[in-house]
Amino acid sequence: MCYAMLTECRAIRRNSWKGKIMATLLKGVQKGKGGSIRKSGSNMVYTERHRYIVLSDVKNESVLAVLSTPGLPQVMVSSISGTGGQCVCVGLDPKQDEGSPFTWFVDSEWSTESENQTTSSNPDPTTWVPRYSGKVETYPEVIYKDFSTPPKPYLNSAKDKFPEPLIVRRPVIVYDFFQYEAPTVTDVQIGDRNDTINSATFKGFGAQTLKLTVTGFERGFYFGYDCVRINYSVAYKKNKWLNTPLDMGYSYLTSTGERIATDKIVCLNSDGTKKSDNATPDTLEFKEFPEIAFSFLR
Repeated sequence: MCYAMLTECRAIRRNSWKGKIMATLLKGVQKGKGGSIRKSGSNMVYTERHRYIVLSDVKNESVLAVLSTPGLPQVMVSSISGTGGQCVCVGLDPKQDEGSPFTWFVDSEWSTESENQTTSSNPDPTTWVPRYSGKVETYPEVIYKDFSTPPKPYLNSAKDKFPEPLIVRRPVIVYDFFQYEAPTVTDVQIGDRNDTINSATFKGFGAQTLKLTVTGFERGFYFGYDCVRINYSVAYKKNKWLNTPLDMGYSYLTSTGERIATDKIVCLNSDGTKKSDNATPDTLEFKEFPEIAFSFLR
């Protein structure tokens, strides 16, 4: 039987298109296949294993040549029929038959794990709504009243400010995810999205409360489609992503516009005039991140 298979491979080589050398031939799929289902995080992952038989007309064929045999599945491109592109080839493992060096067995693994983040029946990954992981980070904020009911001003018994302000840690919710996008999205466009904030309400979050970071991207074929996988991180800050310095300084304006210098910091009104001693300082708002529409996020 092995001699007949080898003869077939050599015959195909001799009769190959325009005389090109075909050193390997896919004979078929070995009968029988295996599979499993398991839990991965909060998801169920289905895996299948198939074995392909490849013939070579030389004993010392290279592994790369075997993997390049026409008809073998392509890693991260081929998918099992009937799964809507959800069960994808994730690996090929060729082994040469010790008893017949012209014969190779190529084990393939197919899985629904990892790159597939959706339950959508659409096989095009650029339409999938990504899943995300979340975490909580914090940032410091100066407050002037505590959390009592009613709130108490942060002043000493002489109704004067403490030498050090009261600083609390405010939460920032960070969402990490990736999504597949059309290959027409350029590298420059991807870069321009980095360190930006939302210009309008997005998925229930108010304008300027989301900051987008691009953590990486990779181009290639995913699930049989040419696209780019982009990794994002979105941070939600309830008090908006604005630079809000205290309206304070070592000078102030009189009602006539004259600038008066002082040897201590004073709080200012919005017109630059001096507030009363121990008054709560106002804050000013400055945009340190450009605003864009987040419509490209799904």
